[in-house]
Amino acid sequence: MSIAPESSHSSLVFTGHLPLAWRELSAWPDAAELQHLEQTNLHILHILFALDIHAGDYGDDPSITSSASELKRLDFKVSLLLEMVGCLFAGQQAIPPERLITLTVADLSWRTEAAPTLDTPLRLELYCNLSYPRPLILHAHASEIASVENDYQIKVTFYQPSESLQEALERYIFLRHRRTIANRRGNSQR
Repeated sequence: MSIAPESSHSSLVFTGHLPLAWRELSAWPDAAELQHLEQTNLHILHILFALDIHAGDYGDDPSITSSASELKRLDFKVSLLLEMVGCLFAGQQAIPPERLITLTVADLSWRTEAAPTLDTPLRLELYCNLSYPRPLILHAHASEIASVENDYQIKVTFYQPSESLQEALERYIFLRHRRTIANRRGNSQR
């Protein structure tokens, strides 16, 4: 087993359930395909960031409160419409099953019934938001494989992610982490 190199980025981690598919490749994609996939992944992540922005709280100023309420209503309606369209679109696609994953800017871990071959090139399809059911397509190799009961715990290391893709993944992980904390606080106040 090889150990993933230390990342120069933060140690932010997202653990949660997301649809994930993977398959082994006979060789790494060429540089042109990797560049195209990276641009597509960045585009998808920027769309996900835009979908995550909601109408904010504008305080107690009465002149702003009515406008803010209207913005929140419009935001809710647009979000609902996007979710409905996403469900229709997702229904026409073969979305893989959700798996409990752990995502960092350098690697991804999950549990599965069948293990890939160690150090073999892999193509991963990670669906980050079913309201926008386009997967991130990432290339990686299995850096750690551990047998756990009747399954395998897999850890893959991403193949040559650029600085901009690592920064976008870090932002995605941070937003998911922040949302998890906000949901916990909201549930504990009820």
